[in-house]
Amino acid sequence: MTADRPDGAMLLAEARRTLLETLLPLLPADRRYDGLMIANAMAIAARELAEQGRGARDMLAELMALLPPPDASDVSQTPPPELLTHLEAHLAHDIRGGLYDADDDRRAAVARYLLTATRARLRLSNPKLVAE
Repeated sequence: MTADRPDGAMLLAEARRTLLETLLPLLPADRRYDGLMIANAMAIAARELAEQGRGARDMLAELMALLPPPDASDVSQTPPPELLTHLEAHLAHDIRGGLYDADDDRRAAVARYLLTATRARLRLSNPKLVAE
């Protein structure tokens, strides 16, 4: 970013401010909720942009330690968010299949991962709920 070019997070913040302060009051009452949903989505996107995928990369590393290694070409060719979604679906399948039912280190690792993933998602979607 240069002094004359704001970054994406700054642009989103300004657009959100304009929406909330200028446009939302002009909307008919039956459309205000739509405007507030858009403002909330913009806030989430700004937090994701500010985070720059750190949470997804951390979650991905932890998840890859839990699961059998995926095909190396899949890992190198797939963007981290998509790979994370794919691996989490694999983990969910394994959980439903009972692979982590035994009370052992693997089950504890899965529980830690699920807690970490939930907190990471809450930091983006509703940071007020996450006490750190």
